[in-house]
Amino acid sequence: MKEIRPVRPTRERLLQRSARSLGWQLALSILACAVTTLIASFLLRVFDLANVVTLFLLTVILVALRFGRVAGALTALLSVASFDFFFVPPRFSFAVSDTQYLFTFVLILIVALVTGQLAAQLRSKAKAATAGEQHASAVARVARDLSGAIEIDQIAEICAQTIAPMFAARVALVLPDGAERLVLTYRGDFADLSVAQWVYDHVQPAGAGTQTLAGAAALYLPLNAPMRTRGVLVLLTDDGTLTLEPDDRRLLDSCCSLIALALERTHFVEIAQDTLVRMEGERLRNALLSSVSHDLKTPLTAIRGLAETLETTDLPSADRVAVSRGIRLQSEGLHRLVTNLLDLARIQSEGVRLNKEWNALDEIVGSALARVGNVLADHTVRTQLPADLPLVEVDAIAFERVLVNLLDNAAKYTPRGSTISVRAQASGSIMRLFIEDNGPGLPKRDHEQLFEAFTRGESESTITGVGLGLALCRTIVAAHGGTICAAPLLPHGASFEIALPLAPAPTIETETAV
Repeated sequence: MKEIRPVRPTRERLLQRSARSLGWQLALSILACAVTTLIASFLLRVFDLANVVTLFLLTVILVALRFGRVAGALTALLSVASFDFFFVPPRFSFAVSDTQYLFTFVLILIVALVTGQLAAQLRSKAKAATAGEQHASAVARVARDLSGAIEIDQIAEICAQTIAPMFAARVALVLPDGAERLVLTYRGDFADLSVAQWVYDHVQPAGAGTQTLAGAAALYLPLNAPMRTRGVLVLLTDDGTLTLEPDDRRLLDSCCSLIALALERTHFVEIAQDTLVRMEGERLRNALLSSVSHDLKTPLTAIRGLAETLETTDLPSADRVAVSRGIRLQSEGLHRLVTNLLDLARIQSEGVRLNKEWNALDEIVGSALARVGNVLADHTVRTQLPADLPLVEVDAIAFERVLVNLLDNAAKYTPRGSTISVRAQASGSIMRLFIEDNGPGLPKRDHEQLFEAFTRGESESTITGVGLGLALCRTIVAAHGGTICAAPLLPHGASFEIALPLAPAPTIETETAV
């Protein structure tokens, strides 16, 4: 975003503008006295001379309220002089024939001056209240903007957009690195790092407008937070001079405190995020080690025991076949475990890469059932796949992996003799595939958690697995633009539903007989 340039006028321009404004105020005060004298000359035809005096007092009050003390005092003097010169006998002369008028003049002058001073004080207090409200609004605006900043770049952007225009200066943030050296500069290359380092080390302001290093063109202010100093704020005007009024300096100090608090908050946010990442990594590492150590050790121990049995024992042919089958089943389970681990690592590093083609769903289901045929040998498998199912555009190998994991999961968590059914239906633009069983059902927990990595239905179980199958299923289905969910069946059992979007299938041209 484009940096906002300072818009506030410099002190010299303010002084020139103030001088011109005072000249106009005095001129208008003289004009007001002249108009009041003209009006009073007409009112003397109707009212007594003593009543006309109040008109001059009213003029003094109005001028003092509008233009301040100097204009009010000038108006009071001119009002007494006009009253004496134009209305007190002998007229058109400052000579006074009756000494009683001297007391009247003095009294009028005192009342006019006091009234003008009170009016000017009221005006000054009103201006101070307005300025205080503006400063409070500015601080509130800065606090509101900084409250939503969670990165250092955002804080620097707020300094450039909100704080810099308040003081007609360019703003830069100089922050320390890990070695407490100020080397990181945001929003400005005009900062002198040596001066900034001194300010950071001594926690004292320096530069323009201070008694320390006054030769520097910019003003350097430390950003003091409750825990420690977070950096240095640097302000530099276009003309190289920076003179702040006391109210402006208090406003600037308030802004520095808010910036320091925002920087400290971002620091602790980064610490909290790093801590959460480390905690999550530690949790995943512990879950992986505990699961893999058990689920790799169990099949390897079984394979070793069965192999030793074959080696040392003279078994009948039927028993040898059974032992060989046990070795093969343990090897296949171990292969699926390692495959899931490798797939998870590949997906997390590279993402899901699909090779979509048009496939018949029944062929993918048949291939998946063939791969887990040994696992499902003790279960009853039923398929309900209508012959008119449309083709689906999927990666056959990846989608087969989804079905293999779901079928293997159903076989592991249901007793022998249970029924596992696979059915599909197409409704509108959605293809729905259901893998259901009549086993004990789903655990009493949030079913969405079953699809998280290293999450199992039962935390302590003799069933092998590290809780990766369903996590891979969700990742692959989501890459196809579909969804997968789990739901219990009544009176018992579990159902996993896969919903895939259906695209218009390509037309197949039939060959005509020649």
